[in-house]
Amino acid sequence: MRNVLVVDSDQVILRTLTSLLKNQGGFLDVFAATNTRQAINLLQKTPVDLVITAIRLPKVDGFRLVSKLTKDYPSIKVIVMTRNAHPLLRASIKRFPSAVHLDQSHDISMLTKRVFTELQIDYGGGVRGINLSSFLQMMELESCTCSLNVTSRDMVGSLWLKNGELIAAKSQTAEGEKAALDILSWRNVFIDIDYTPHEVERQISVPLMILMVESSQHYDEIQSNSKNNRAYERHDLLVALDYDIRNMTRQCFLRDISLGGAYIETEQEMEMGQIITLVLTSPKLKSSCSIEAHVVHMDGKGAGFRFQIDSSEQQQIIKAMIDSSIKSLNRQEQAELPPSPVV
Repeated sequence: MRNVLVVDSDQVILRTLTSLLKNQGGFLDVFAATNTRQAINLLQKTPVDLVITAIRLPKVDGFRLVSKLTKDYPSIKVIVMTRNAHPLLRASIKRFPSAVHLDQSHDISMLTKRVFTELQIDYGGGVRGINLSSFLQMMELESCTCSLNVTSRDMVGSLWLKNGELIAAKSQTAEGEKAALDILSWRNVFIDIDYTPHEVERQISVPLMILMVESSQHYDEIQSNSKNNRAYERHDLLVALDYDIRNMTRQCFLRDISLGGAYIETEQEMEMGQIITLVLTSPKLKSSCSIEAHVVHMDGKGAGFRFQIDSSEQQQIIKAMIDSSIKSLNRQEQAELPPSPVV
C-alpha cells in the first residue's frame, strides 16, 4: 500500500479525486486536505509517497506548498493539478524538480496511470516498470498459470505459463523458444496479465534460467549492432514527463534516451519533422530543462525524436538521466544473478 494525499479547496473535486484513487484495486491509502495547513499537519504525522495538489488554495498559495514539499520532503512525488493553465503558470510549475503538471481539462484521464507510474506499482491487471525476467521468476515461485501480453514500444508478444513454467511464446516474427528469447531481451515492458484458462500446446521445454542467460546474450548482441548503427548509445528509461505541442501541454512516457534523442510513448498524433518541447527532469541534479526535439520516427505506440541541444545545462540533465538508467540496469542485473552455491 502507498499513501497518497490530495489537497484541494474545491470539495467536489476533492471527493472526486479521492474516490477515483480509492477505487483503484486497493493499492492506495488516500488522504484528503482542503488547505495547506491541514496538508502539512498530516505530512508531519503520516508518511506520504505522493501529493496531488491544486495551485489555488485558501490562505497559503499552492506554490508555497509545492515549494515546501520540494525543500522539506524531497522524496515525495508531487502532481500539480490546474485547469486550462496559462503557459507562464506551467513554466513556473516546471521549475520545481519533484513536481509534474496535469491539466484537469485535458489530462484527467492520465491521472491514475501517472500516479501508478510515479509510484512504480502494479495497476489494472498490468505491470509497468519491472524487469520481465524478474517478474517471470516471481510467477515461477508462485506456480502461476496465466498468459502475459508483453509490449515494448512497437513490439508485441505473448507468453504462456502453466504452474509457473514457461511453456509457449509468440512474437510478431516467431513462436516457441525463439520468440521467448526475443521477448525476454526487451526492456521497459508493459505486462498485461490474463488469468483466463487457455489450452496451449507446449512449445518450450528449456528451463527459465537457461532462457534468461541466452536472452541476455541476445540483448548484448542487439545492443552491439545498435551501437554500430547509431551515433549515440540508447539507454532504456521509463519515466513520465510533459511535452508542449501546438501551445498545449501533454503527458507522455519516456521509454529510452540517448545523447542525441529519445523515444516517447504517447497517443498524440504527430507528423514527421514536427517540433515539440520536452521537459526533462533529473532528480539527481534537482533541476529540469526544456529542450526542443523534432520527430524522426513514428509507430503505433509513440514517436522517436532528435534533440536540438542549445546549452550545457541540457547536456548535463540528459547525461544524469542516462546515468540513472545505467544504475537501474546494473541493479536489475544484480537482482537476476543466480544465488552463489553454498560451500
